[in-house]
Amino acid sequence: MHGNDPDLSTAKTLALIALFLNFIGFFLALITIFLAVLPFILMFLDYVFIYKPLSSGDANRAEVPTLLLGILQLFVGGVLSGIILIIAWIKIRDSLIRNGGRSNII
Repeated sequence: MHGNDPDLSTAKTLALIALFLNFIGFFLALITIFLAVLPFILMFLDYVFIYKPLSSGDANRAEVPTLLLGILQLFVGGVLSGIILIIAWIKIRDSLIRNGGRSNII
């Protein structure tokens, strides 16, 4: 009876399309959750590895993470914060060289 029924065949196809769309929606939700969590992770890394050492006056400890996190943030969507961190790295390096220290990178 329902083996050749065109209405049931259409309903089956539509149910499969709905299942596929829900599958895509699930993965888009996962991506959205990841994109929502990523800025918090980057803020934590910036605070722990850059801001805290600079606040305590330890420019040597903050130099390498500043450059690495700046480059990382350029690639994961934080273009403005990545550029700002690279400029901060230049200022840290200049300060180290001016005060008789040596840059850890260049």
